Amino acid sequence: MKHLMKLGRVQTLLFSKAWAVALILNLSLNLSLVEAASPVIGTAITQGTFRVDNATVTGNATLEEGAVVETSLASSSLQLSNGTHVVLAAASRGRLFGDHMVLERGESRLDHGATYHLEALGLTIRPETGATSGRIALAGGGRVRVAALTGSFRVLNSRGMLVANLGTGSSLDFEPQTSSASGLSKVTGVLQKKNGHLLLTDETTNVTVEVAGPGLEKEAGNRVELTGSMDPTAIPVPEASQYIRVAQVRRLGKGAAVDHAGAAAAGAATAGGIAGWSAGTIAIIGGVAAAATVGGLAAANKLPGQAAAAPPVSR
Repeated sequence: MKHLMKLGRVQTLLFSKAWAVALILNLSLNLSLVEAASPVIGTAITQGTFRVDNATVTGNATLEEGAVVETSLASSSLQLSNGTHVVLAAASRGRLFGDHMVLERGESRLDHGATYHLEALGLTIRPETGATSGRIALAGGGRVRVAALTGSFRVLNSRGMLVANLGTGSSLDFEPQTSSASGLSKVTGVLQKKNGHLLLTDETTNVTVEVAGPGLEKEAGNRVELTGSMDPTAIPVPEASQYIRVAQVRRLGKGAAVDHAGAAAAGAATAGGIAGWSAGTIAIIGGVAAAATVGGLAAANKLPGQAAAAPPVSR
């Protein structure tokens, strides 16, 4: 009898230990699941239904890191925990993260995103300040359309190189190209000499580049169109984003004088305005060089509607 009682106590003790071990394992598993869960980054509100991570939602939903939001007939207002406000237009899709959104389809508007940026087709669209607001869209034909409503945006290519500065009221289309496209670039603006370096701020992209090549010195102070190739091995001065080896120079105006026909064309690219929601096209060549059909950083003789380069006046 005593033997049976001892056996019973042993079995009870073993059961208690097993239950305690199971409880600890269960708690550990639950804690692991909590820790592994994606953090909440904001909320989405829509007048009607939309989809979050392939699940149909009505009204509003909590957004976690990496959530995919798809809209249908109505736009969705995305309020993020960091204060950023993003509107995803109807028939659009975006993947949301704590510091950026990847636009996969359609159009979006970004407000109050000082620490937030958008990505589309390998481009990064980054606001300069928290007061910046703008519209970003996948325009079809492999183009990204960017418009600055207030403040300014910096547009970077896939390698983090600045390809455009967009100020209030300006808009541009960006068209990433394959690496097989021409590496030649074209920039237009007033050539300036500063501390022994030749610089030009492109009229379309508002990006400053350092240039070098025969015959350039005598064009300092003139408005010119330069055709050449970016030299990835050269380090430009701090105020320039890239270094271009120039092969051809075409003078457009003596001193800072403007060729009015050329200026009108360049102005069409830079001042398309938000009303038309379209302007010049910037082609991103191989993820490195920038180009435009009118006036700035243009891939020579490669983009639709671009005339052949005029004979150079110096080499």
